[in-house]
Amino acid sequence: MGHSLLCMMGFFLLGTAVYGNAEVPIKPTVILQPPWTQIYRGERSTVRCEIHDEDIEWDYEWETNSHRKPPNQNEYRIISASSSYSGNYSCRGRMKSSQHNKTTEWSDSVRLAVSDNKPRPVLTVSPSWLSPGASVTLNCEVEHPSAGWSFYWYKAVPELKTYNYRSYNFDLLSDNPYSNRLPDGNTTAQDSYIIHEQTSTAGYVCRAGRGDPEYHTDYSEPNFVWSEDAG
Repeated sequence: MGHSLLCMMGFFLLGTAVYGNAEVPIKPTVILQPPWTQIYRGERSTVRCEIHDEDIEWDYEWETNSHRKPPNQNEYRIISASSSYSGNYSCRGRMKSSQHNKTTEWSDSVRLAVSDNKPRPVLTVSPSWLSPGASVTLNCEVEHPSAGWSFYWYKAVPELKTYNYRSYNFDLLSDNPYSNRLPDGNTTAQDSYIIHEQTSTAGYVCRAGRGDPEYHTDYSEPNFVWSEDAG
């Protein structure tokens, strides 16, 4: 009787260790790092399966409808993304050396979308007409603006004999491209830039970057501020 009771307690403790308890199984969490669900061709991303039970060693299984299936590890590193990585990712843990093939629940799925098109921000200037010496505000709008973008600002200097935007030279407005970074060092920088004492007609361009190593968007199309005394 005592031996049977010990065996039953042992199975109960094993089930508790694997599942938390019989009624509330352990449920892993899929984490994206960086935490961006929309990325672009060439960016890096890590898909991670986290199980909050440090006392148990786990093997990992993945389910995905993407064209690339992760290996049976807790972490899947995407070095250079393409649309073939787009899909929903979910995972579960399988207890190592378990004679009873114990597994966790499947995690909720997380969607990763990869676009093969490089984003191009849109630059606006305000005001577009100004009096000499006034200030100009540049705004750079990019898809998913809260997703870690920092912004570069340039003056567009046209090459002679042509006004096609591809023939502009872009001169960085500041030695510090992150001069608009938030004071707390957050990787999301301000998307505006103020130019003081504008004196003449000029064109401007912006682009955005994020990640490590840094991924850059295309340059925006040039936009101009016109001075009333131009000419």
